[in-house]
Amino acid sequence: MKKYIILIACSLFWIACERDIFDKDYRAVLEKNSFSEGIYMGYFVLQDQEYWCEIEFRADNYEEWPSGGAAFQKEMSCLTTGIFNISNATLTFKLDKYKFPDFPLPCNSRMILPGDYRIHLITRDDSLVFSKGVGKDKIKYHLQKLAE
Repeated sequence: MKKYIILIACSLFWIACERDIFDKDYRAVLEKNSFSEGIYMGYFVLQDQEYWCEIEFRADNYEEWPSGGAAFQKEMSCLTTGIFNISNATLTFKLDKYKFPDFPLPCNSRMILPGDYRIHLITRDDSLVFSKGVGKDKIKYHLQKLAE
């Protein structure tokens, strides 16, 4: 009996540790009106590795930028431009074009931005957290707006 209690306690502890605080929906801050356009910089997590990134949101368009000399970031061949839309708790990126399609280093296809993302957090004029996929294919962005 004691073994079962320890096993249950360890299982609950493991589940609690695995859960990201942003896996909850914060309905009060998921409205499009609370999103502020501008340049957002931060990182995304893919397979337990953090990569720096920068995305500019302007007039329903988005553009990815290289994030400088960061050690882990998207290859230039992965950077895209296009249209974005926020509907309920979904952030959608639609591809217009790749910024550097002829860049010699290949792009990891899981890092390409266009797609439908679940919004976890939008705070007025400040932060944006969104993700898509599950398990090893999950990619989650944590961005903060730069002061203009």
